Amino acid sequence: MMLESDLSTEAGFASPLDGRLAERADARGAVKSLPQMSGARTPADNRKVGVEIEFGGLSAAEAHDIVQRELGGDIHAQDDIDGPKPHVKNTRLGDVEVYLDSRYRTEVHGLGKALFSLAEPLIPVEIVTPPLAQSQLPQLDRLCSKLAEAGATGTQDGMLNGFGVHLNVEVADMTADHIVPVLTAFALLDPVLRRSPGIDVSRRVQPFIAPYPAALIDALCEHPPQTMEALCDMYLDHAADRNHALDLLPLLADYAPDRVREALGEDDKTAARPAYHYRLPDCRLGQPGWSISQEWNRWAELEQIARDARLDQLIKAWQGRPRSEQLLNREWAKHAAEVLNTAAQGDAA
Repeated sequence: MMLESDLSTEAGFASPLDGRLAERADARGAVKSLPQMSGARTPADNRKVGVEIEFGGLSAAEAHDIVQRELGGDIHAQDDIDGPKPHVKNTRLGDVEVYLDSRYRTEVHGLGKALFSLAEPLIPVEIVTPPLAQSQLPQLDRLCSKLAEAGATGTQDGMLNGFGVHLNVEVADMTADHIVPVLTAFALLDPVLRRSPGIDVSRRVQPFIAPYPAALIDALCEHPPQTMEALCDMYLDHAADRNHALDLLPLLADYAPDRVREALGEDDKTAARPAYHYRLPDCRLGQPGWSISQEWNRWAELEQIARDARLDQLIKAWQGRPRSEQLLNREWAKHAAEVLNTAAQGDAA
């Protein structure tokens, strides 16, 4: 099996998302293919993914050096809040940004040099790639191994770490037919993924990866939007916040920037891009068996669920459960896992 169990074994859950990935992974090895979608603007294998990696234990300068050694390129270490972020230019993956976590950069730059040197080791570092081909993800896995060997720390290394990996997955097409099933599948499976061994309690309790409200899940299941305009209205009515585990605002801002600006305010700084902003995974540098390719494979399996009969089964299950269970994520996670396991057993029969 390519992935570890996606539900906590101590909760008595079976593994709902393994999907026999060892059998279904493509010829590239550990990187699972996205499902082909009829009529899509971008073929599945051509869809790109940008990756954001948060970690501790190293300074930004140390991380620059490791990125350069592993991927080549030239270091451009500007550190001006109003200017370009520090990056390693012309690597084998393109220009890779490497800088202190954006949530802390402004505060740190207000310190003098002496205080800055004391504070910097406590500030997480971010590595942000340009959009990559799926086949390039193993290069990031090797980079992560080098970072861990040099002392980089992941979520599992401290109760307050809460470091994440974000995947910015290019959409197959900017249409409701392609986006709504993926959004619905994620909304229904979020509690399952949240209880996987890869989501640490330090991140589950953070506000940055909040689950969707039940009202949005109800609306998606009962009245799935048929147009992008209807999707914008539904999402912005229920989830107009960047801090969701699947943040759809960059995608909607790319499609309807004025509509998103109206909902979020003129000061909103959402960076528009035609991509799902998947924020849920932990960054577990140095943990045996963990990789960015593994997190990608979970996302690819989620998209596969969105394209087959399992999504309809999950929708029917959600609509058939009492409201009290829907609001208890643990109970719904158990039931959703049972639905997927039953489907897997049917496939195997």
